[in-house]
Parts: sequence; structure tokens; C-alpha cells
Amino acid sequence: MRYDGTMLMTDRIDACQAFYRDLLGVAPEPGAGWANFALPDGTFLALHTPWRPGMTTTGGSQVLLLRVDSLTAESARLTALGIECSEPHEIPGGAVVTLTDPDGRTIQLIERA
Repeated sequence: MRYDGTMLMTDRIDACQAFYRDLLGVAPEPGAGWANFALPDGTFLALHTPWRPGMTTTGGSQVLLLRVDSLTAESARLTALGIECSEPHEIPGGAVVTLTDPDGRTIQLIERA
């Protein structure tokens, strides 16, 4: 078994599609009620509208973790695009900045030492 990708449910497909396009720097493959962002390592991040009642579409206790080469460079790039990032803070083995998507999901960018 190996990791394939992550799917996030959203009722705000257009806003989230624009946000993740800017965040990931990848153009999505859009569809009716979904968008797929193919990542360079062969995995993906997908957005999808709920297809059954009760699917959560807002931020909760999950955190999307994305590794970056430089927190300084990524924070500057995202800030220039209008995406607010926290100040970096140290964690064991590296540092993180935190941001939030249009649905209120927490995202942390991680630079490993």
C-alpha cells in the first residue's frame, strides 16, 4: 500500500480551486463539481463537492501538511498572491508557517532541517 492523494470536500469549489492553484503553483484539471491538482511526485490533491449527506466541507481537526524547500520564499510568494501566512515557528526537525483555506481548513508549510 502507498499514499495516492488527498480529497477535500467543499461547497466553495471555485474559491478553493483558485486558492489551491495559487498555493500549489499547479493548474487544476477541472470537472463538474471537482478539480484535481496533479503534483510533481505523482500524488494529487483533489477538491470535490459533497456527493452524500453529512460530508464535512469546513475546516476541522485535520491539518494539511505540505513540505517546502524554503519557508521564506514560499511565504513571500503566497503573501504576494494575497494569502496570509503566520510567522515561521520552530518544530522538532524544522519550522512551519500556518495558513487557512477558504473553507477554514488549516494548512502548514513545513521546511525540514
